[in-house]
This record gives sequence, structure tokens and C-alpha cells, in this order.
Amino acid sequence: MQHHDLGQWPLVVSVSAGAPTLADTQDFAQAWDDWLARGQAFASLRVFTDAASLTHPPGSAQHVKQWFGRQAQAIREQVMGMASVVPAGEFERMSRMNVEKLFGVPAAIFADLPSALAWLRDQVFAPRGLPFDEAAVMAAVRGKTDAR
Repeated sequence: MQHHDLGQWPLVVSVSAGAPTLADTQDFAQAWDDWLARGQAFASLRVFTDAASLTHPPGSAQHVKQWFGRQAQAIREQVMGMASVVPAGEFERMSRMNVEKLFGVPAAIFADLPSALAWLRDQVFAPRGLPFDEAAVMAAVRGKTDAR
């Protein structure tokens, strides 16, 4: 299950729990299409609450590859940064991925939310003179994780 919160725009907060389905993957791509269609710069914070949320359902690789082929340029132009929080037990494996190289935007993977928020504040928002309310983002994440 995936939940998105745009209440902190230009930060999109996405929380994923449990194994995603192909429909979840398609819905996530559609959500990104909607955010990119705004034509505004934004950053992404993805929080994976469990190891299952990091899995890929059958058929998702092809769908994501096609989607990324359509949206790669818009991502490079509009996404200011991407932070992902993964369960501590998955951090070593996931940290081997070069998300920054894959998407062509500043990106990092973290084992805890406070580290991700500090990175977003210091590397993405502060250099652009944009406000960043860590407490509000933390509350948004808690609200999405408590809702499941």
C-alpha cells in the first residue's frame, strides 16, 4: 500500500508498506506523471516501512522502464532531489544502488528518517533558499505510517 502527501509541496512524501502489486506500481507512475505535469520543481521523500515494500511485482520492471523512458527528461529538469528511507536491515543492500546516477538528480538512501530529513534540508532546500519544516514532514510520515 502506498500513500502520498503533497501537504509539504514542493516536497512529496510517499510511504510504502507491504508488497506492492503491479497496479500499485502503475498508480505510483501515474502519481509521478501528475506531479511532473505541474511543471514545478519538487523533491521526493520515499519511506519504505518494511522489506516487503521494496519488492517488485511481476511485470513492474518493464512498466517502469517504459515510464522512465517517457519521463527521464522531465525528472532531470524538475526533481530537485530524492531521498529514500529503507528499513535498517535492508540499508546495506539498498545503499549499493546508485539512485543518483539512475535518475540523474541528487539522490540518497538512508536507514532512518532524521538523516533523510537533514539531507533534504541541507542539500536540496537550503541551497535554494526554500523553507523546510522538518516537524511537519515528520508528522506527515507518522500520519501515513499510523494510517496503515
